[in-house]
Amino acid sequence: MTPPTGINLAIKQAGGISALARKLGISHQVVNRWHKRGHVPAKRALEIEMHYGVPARDMVDPSLLHIAALITS
Repeated sequence: MTPPTGINLAIKQAGGISALARKLGISHQVVNRWHKRGHVPAKRALEIEMHYGVPARDMVDPSLLHIAALITS
């Protein structure tokens, strides 16, 4: 069994896709799209981290982390 992604953890902590969407003031379809993709926009990842404590780095597109590592090295 693969470990859950950051967005999966956030959805679980929020009480479901609809609950997370309500908290963020967006439609459940948007959250469902993130769930299917496996990552969220960086700005929303920071917002979710503030509400639920799930690290933003666990929810963003991995290619963004790679770019950030290159910039900061």
